[in-house]
Amino acid sequence: MTEPDPPERRSARWFLIPVCAVLVAGAAVLVPRLTAPAPPVRVVYDVTGRAERATVTYSAEDGGTRREELTSLPWHRELVVPGGPERGVLTVTIGPAGGEVACEVSVDGVEQRSATATGAHTSALCDGFRGGSGTG
Repeated sequence: MTEPDPPERRSARWFLIPVCAVLVAGAAVLVPRLTAPAPPVRVVYDVTGRAERATVTYSAEDGGTRREELTSLPWHRELVVPGGPERGVLTVTIGPAGGEVACEVSVDGVEQRSATATGAHTSALCDGFRGGSGTG
């Protein structure tokens, strides 16, 4: 024959049940917030200047890079990037005829990087920016 639990053991169990329920409810609220994807950010690339030819390389929406050969400036590109670029890049390289160029990157309306270059085969490098909240 089993004996009932002493009164102090029963009260300890009843204390643990609400505590566990609060912990589970708290986890149910926090986990979706911590694992939810970051909101998309708007990344704007601008290249200005004078050059007969230039090559632009930039971070794309999918996390890869894209490359475009330019025969005229200015050049402008707007992207909506899910969660923002982790370590974005915009590079403009002047062609053999020379010239001068400037690059600028903004994320959600906040300038992140800018650079200039002058002369044949030189590059303006706007790199290392991140997405979201104007962090750079």
